[in-house]
Amino acid sequence: MKQESAYSLTERLLFNVNAAVIQAEYRSFKLVLVTIPKELHREIEAEILNNPIRLVNLSKGLARKLVSLSIRDRVRRLEGEVEKVANDCGSSVWLTKLDVLFEPTLENDPMRLLKSIAKSQTVVAIWPGEITETSVVYSKPGKSDYKTYSLKELNDIQVIDACNGVVK
Repeated sequence: MKQESAYSLTERLLFNVNAAVIQAEYRSFKLVLVTIPKELHREIEAEILNNPIRLVNLSKGLARKLVSLSIRDRVRRLEGEVEKVANDCGSSVWLTKLDVLFEPTLENDPMRLLKSIAKSQTVVAIWPGEITETSVVYSKPGKSDYKTYSLKELNDIQVIDACNGVVK
């Protein structure tokens, strides 16, 4: 039963994302943020992999490239390495496991970085946090990796909640 619900939820999600990707072609940033409830994350990602979609684990890809570098060099090379990972996927990529972008030592604004790579290609990013009525959030207030972005600030970005459909 749980498998069926994840399957139908995935179908609805893919429908919404495909519509958003088409609209993204006419926006400044070809970025679509997707939030998935933690308890369904693994099942939905597995179902996405059954479709002809290139799903890239960003944390894993970046860890391999950055692990041997000094902190200073990691900060310097982060954006270029993220661009390489995305560009290796062609004109469209789904990014998952974005947590590395929130690492405080990387001195990075994850949303700015995602927008940057989404200028030239379509990026569907599975947001590792949650969405509220007014914002997209990562972590908890008071933690060093906490980030929050007002939905109003995300003018040219589409946000989709896997359970509730298109948010904006």
